[in-house]
Amino acid sequence: MAIRYRKGRASPWQCYWNNPLTGKRECANFITQHEAEKHDSLIKHRIKFDRESFKKGEMESEEPQTITLEACYLLYLREKQFSKKSLLWQMDSMRRPLEQFGMLPIADISREHITKVMDDMAKTGVKPVTVRKRLSVLKTVFRWCAGNGYCSMPDFPKLPSGHYEKFIPPTPEEITAILSVASPHIARTVVLGAQLGVRVGPCELLQLTWDDVDLEQRILRVHGARKNLQALWREVPIRESLLPIFKTWKVQDIRDGAQHIIHYRGKPVQSLKTAWRAALRRAKITRNIRPYDLRHAFGTEMIAAGVDVGTVAKLMGHSTPIMLLSHYQYVMDRQKRAAVESLPDIGHVPNGMCPIEKAPTE
Repeated sequence: MAIRYRKGRASPWQCYWNNPLTGKRECANFITQHEAEKHDSLIKHRIKFDRESFKKGEMESEEPQTITLEACYLLYLREKQFSKKSLLWQMDSMRRPLEQFGMLPIADISREHITKVMDDMAKTGVKPVTVRKRLSVLKTVFRWCAGNGYCSMPDFPKLPSGHYEKFIPPTPEEITAILSVASPHIARTVVLGAQLGVRVGPCELLQLTWDDVDLEQRILRVHGARKNLQALWREVPIRESLLPIFKTWKVQDIRDGAQHIIHYRGKPVQSLKTAWRAALRRAKITRNIRPYDLRHAFGTEMIAAGVDVGTVAKLMGHSTPIMLLSHYQYVMDRQKRAAVESLPDIGHVPNGMCPIEKAPTE
């Protein structure tokens, strides 16, 4: 399987492969590279899961009541025409169901089959939220099959809760320990995540360039992760104590010819996983702390300092404070208790203000 470009053709992008049943070369031509890549992913899926579909007319000749889950899933993919990234997610989510009962007639698949897949995922350490996401794909496929008359909708078991695990953000002491041993691009990640609330990952942090930094106005312009559709970007003020650090970084990057703020030897960074784990190991931190937890530390410290939730939500790029109210509830509960305890003591309370009813006598 491969894709090639043929210059001067009306449909220049060609996807070609060897038929696994006959061994003969087959191909399909497309106008754009994107279409060719999508078709290439589909062919790979057919070769891995449904080789019999390469027999001409076999898919069309199957009766609805005897069609297997694999064959029906292939028809589903053909109709939906997912992007390459979505197709890979679909294939990964359906891997276990296809392995266990992909060759069964789809009408014979019962609640017990689906429950067994769910239990097997849990036994192998798959988190409940991931189990829910993957089996939701299977549920969607069954809905499509039922709508097209291939089967009736089976009695699906209740999927695990979709709530994420409660996170424990890094403490100021842990952040200081990481900074003291981190490589330069991880140190920048710590500052931008814990001090400016940037989403640590390709959606925000790894896209930042020096064009997004205004040192005169002390503002960092963060282009959103498409989670707040009301604003394409947000402006986060840079603390005055961080200004010399940013100026030093900029001088170094101009000298090295680096455009991105997070880079490794002048080249943009694609992943922080390896360097982050090395920093935790050198800092002698044994508990699991993710790079994204730096952003949680930003929100936690802001709320604990008494900043109103609406302002914190705007700084973190949330359209509403609902996310903060659910994720940082434990911080706000502690803050409420501290606020009540800060009230001035009114001294002795007369007994008349707190009447005590006598117990009824028989």
